Amino acid sequence: MNLAVKPAAELAEAPKPNQLRLHLPDHWSLRLKLTLGYVTVFAVTVLLGAVLVYFTARGSLTRSLDATLRETASVAGASIERQGAAARFAPELRATRDLRIELLSAAGGVIASVGQTQGQSQDEDRAKPMPLQVGFASVAEQRVLTERVGGGLYLRVSRPSDTLSSLLETLAHILLLGSCVMIVVACAAGYALADRALRPVDAVARTAARIARRGSYHERVPSVPGQDEMARLTGTVNAMLGSLESTIERERSFARTAAHELRTPLSALRGRLELTLERPREVAEYHRALLGMQGRVDALIGLSESLLELARSETPVVLERLELAAEVLAAAEALEEVAAQADKRFELHLSECWVRAEEDGLRRVLLNLIENALKYGSGEVVTLLVGGGACTVGSGGAGPERADWPRLLRAFERGAGRQGTPGSGLGLTLVVALAQRWDAELIPNWP
Repeated sequence: MNLAVKPAAELAEAPKPNQLRLHLPDHWSLRLKLTLGYVTVFAVTVLLGAVLVYFTARGSLTRSLDATLRETASVAGASIERQGAAARFAPELRATRDLRIELLSAAGGVIASVGQTQGQSQDEDRAKPMPLQVGFASVAEQRVLTERVGGGLYLRVSRPSDTLSSLLETLAHILLLGSCVMIVVACAAGYALADRALRPVDAVARTAARIARRGSYHERVPSVPGQDEMARLTGTVNAMLGSLESTIERERSFARTAAHELRTPLSALRGRLELTLERPREVAEYHRALLGMQGRVDALIGLSESLLELARSETPVVLERLELAAEVLAAAEALEEVAAQADKRFELHLSECWVRAEEDGLRRVLLNLIENALKYGSGEVVTLLVGGGACTVGSGGAGPERADWPRLLRAFERGAGRQGTPGSGLGLTLVVALAQRWDAELIPNWP
């Protein structure tokens, strides 16, 4: 049989990057947390969109107003008439009701004007002159365009911007109100979606609580159709419950079998004690009876140690680097006396071989395999070969039947015709359990 012990992968914990986390109260439900996260993202997106719409609309309306002023200035500039040092607008120039066209001197004084600012007379306008600044400007609810027209003169075209401000204010109110309504609707929709998405999780939690309360491990979580995350969750939980049920049934069966195996030698020991104490006997008879009971106690100790080792095979794995050839040599030396009593000897073929395993577990595996070879093998030589990451224990004879091999790996199972051979039937079971902890494999080879 070959026991291949493969090096286990080193697990290095990757450094965790800095993470920005939103800390929420622990007593809040997951539905509420998901809804709050969704609404927060949605609200930020909606508000940013509203701000973008507002500024885009304001820019578009302002550009439209500026285009009107530029067209008017072009027409007005072509209508300027000069007579020597004097200048004025042609009589044909007209301005719409809300436009005002002015011809200014270099000092900013009004030389000529067409149109009138709504609600103000020309005298009032001249009493409150606007600053002379070439280009577009917004002054006192007015949008103003000032251009040079030559001869030290300036042309100013202005238009009230209160309509634009009113329109933008209305748009801002609409966007704010619409954003609030959308956020409220998003809250309700987000909670409804979170509730619907988490219903399978509630089913899993209820089923798990019911299983823990009743111990009914045969129950399963209602499956969710499809291939999404919830479908995978329910499928994984059901697979876990199936594995758990199988493990529990296996442990129960093992406990029943172990109790039965312990009862038999204990009953025999009790019967021998009762028989010995039934009447007074000679010292030699007591000595023989005690020797027999000592053998029974030794068998019980061996069985309990095997059961303890099998229970330890479920503990967390702590691997270390071991030299396999040295461990095989130590196991062979420990069983030299047993081999001599069986009129057998060891033939060693060892080469350096490092593996990752548990030291106590590897020693127990090697002792069990070599003991089996000494007990059940025929011939005088037991061969121990180490190389290529494997240990091969060879013995003479045909070995067990191939069909019986899966059964022999179960606890308390013995080979046909071997019931009289000392042993508990836990040796191979323990070997397989320990080997699986190290990513190793027990391989039988028949001649």
